Amino acid sequence: MKTRFLSLLFFAACLLGTSTLAFAGDAEVYLQAKQAYQTRNLPQLAEATEALKQRRSPLLPYLQYWQMILTMDQLSYYQVQAFLQENNESLLSQRVRELWLKRLGRVQFWDQFVEMRAQMPMYYSINDTGNQCYQVQAGIALDDPNAYEDGKKLLLAGKDFPADCQGMMEALQQVGVLDEKLLLTLYRDALFSNKTGLAKVLAKRSSKTDNSLSRQIDDVAQNPALALKKGSIQERSGYGRALYMYAIHRQAKADLAVAKTSYQKYSGFLDNDEKQLVQAYMALEAARKHEPEAMQGFAKVNTALLSSEQWEWYARSALRQQDWHQVLKVINEMPAALAEESAWRYWKARALIAKGQVAEANQILAKLSQERHFYGWLAAEDLGPVAGEPMATYQPGDDEVRQFAKQPAVKRMEALFDVEARYEARLEWMYLLEALDDSTRIVAAQYALLKGWYDLAVLAADKTSRTHNFELRYPTPYRDYLQKASRSRAIDEAWVYGIIRQESRFMHYAKSSVGAGGLMQVMPATAKWIAKKLGLNGYHDGMLHDIDTNVNLGTYYMRYTLDTFNGQEVMATAAYNAGPSRARRWAANAPLEGAIYAETIPFSETRNYVKKVLANAHMYAPRLGLPMLTLKKRLGTIPARSTADAENVTTTISISEQE
Repeated sequence: MKTRFLSLLFFAACLLGTSTLAFAGDAEVYLQAKQAYQTRNLPQLAEATEALKQRRSPLLPYLQYWQMILTMDQLSYYQVQAFLQENNESLLSQRVRELWLKRLGRVQFWDQFVEMRAQMPMYYSINDTGNQCYQVQAGIALDDPNAYEDGKKLLLAGKDFPADCQGMMEALQQVGVLDEKLLLTLYRDALFSNKTGLAKVLAKRSSKTDNSLSRQIDDVAQNPALALKKGSIQERSGYGRALYMYAIHRQAKADLAVAKTSYQKYSGFLDNDEKQLVQAYMALEAARKHEPEAMQGFAKVNTALLSSEQWEWYARSALRQQDWHQVLKVINEMPAALAEESAWRYWKARALIAKGQVAEANQILAKLSQERHFYGWLAAEDLGPVAGEPMATYQPGDDEVRQFAKQPAVKRMEALFDVEARYEARLEWMYLLEALDDSTRIVAAQYALLKGWYDLAVLAADKTSRTHNFELRYPTPYRDYLQKASRSRAIDEAWVYGIIRQESRFMHYAKSSVGAGGLMQVMPATAKWIAKKLGLNGYHDGMLHDIDTNVNLGTYYMRYTLDTFNGQEVMATAAYNAGPSRARRWAANAPLEGAIYAETIPFSETRNYVKKVLANAHMYAPRLGLPMLTLKKRLGTIPARSTADAENVTTTISISEQE
């Protein structure tokens, strides 16, 4: 009976006389099917599925997938396998596998779970935490000797654990892997990550806690100062002491002086390692606030207790002070995997140069200069004109592009764009790219560019590792609009392209989760302020997605930030992302190299944004036929804070309304 479930649904729909979709277009059928799925109307969804099946529509797998989600508990193994074979190696086949894996995990059919997991392509990673937990649980059940270590690594990854992970945690606890020491460590890490829900789940697994702890966690999360003042924390237990640490950590984020006072008052409740952890977190917050005392704070802590984030800010604190001896020392001592990241290889080389160890520095720079990113280009400039490994480039032919366009996945993407299912199309594209080599990714980028899918073209060209095509990686759509606006505002067109590539990947219809819209991702409130300044009568938020209007507003704001910071492009870029007051606050008391300013921006989003925008602009200048600046010259020197303050800059635009 189960194997005929979906067919019977369609038969029932036909008996009801719901055949109007036979005359509707694919787009209309898809949209009605999506509504039926969202309202759990299985008969209507079955009818729509049959209509697209008769037409062999490339959208059919989506409707079948929705049916499978709604009927997962009634499906058989053979029905699932039939869908997987028919849609082999597609994004939807992997989604169905993940859903089926979760069902198998819940009923503990471990042999089938392992068999299904083995069908996943090597390049496909299961990101669902529940299925990761079931994979560990399957390994434990089938006596895989690696399962316990895999489970421990998953626990230490700091993820939130859904209900699907309870079986794994129970199994690990029974064999002693998840012991009291690890539970307390995980609980403490969850608190410091502000994951109070996870902290409560972990605490309940301990034999050394009671129900009052959950209330205490909530008290500290809501008001750490009041929780400390009430004195209701059970300081004798490790879990209670962790709450003292969490409270002080929370205070340090807001006010270091208050946190120090609390630490002095309550440190007597903590053991030596706990004191060290609190000091490390206070040093981290001091480093983020660019306080000079951060260096001394880190120096007092046992480095074995430092997290990766704390190591990085230890190095940034030394970098901020341009203490090259300390920069080199910290990078040499940080965990090897962290020290191998491109940023720290670059700054290690710079520290070696400052110490006169040029030959050793050049060995690092030579390898780094072959990598196509911000630090790679900085390394190449530091290294100077030397012979290196030639960079492979590839230009796809027309026939290659035509053959690529015939793939079922590509046809499905075209159909998804036709029904404005852009999010689904983008996910399909990202999945498709994982299986391609560099040359085929460039073919894909060329196809996307011809279709006007600029964001997808950039995604494809950006993923190449050894063979590249920088015309596709840095496309120049909307040149008429951008050239006109750049000239009228007297700003660098390469910088404008750099901003847009990072903000929207040239999607004029883009809208962020916070409401920013259009090519230049202008916030609605900012857009209204600018529109008023420009005298745009009748302006409304819908105009943000008009290309000409959006570019006009965005370039006006770029000119504003540039004027605010006396032409300093790095600070202006930081201001475009995080606001002028923050960009100004991040300046130092002495002049600072632009690359160091960018590296020590406290917000990771803005830090990465600034580096990517400036690297984009560096690559766009020759593409646009503009004068070529070195990346270092573009980064420039950040003036000391005393001369970067708003009162001391010349600006043609009022600042007060934007802050």
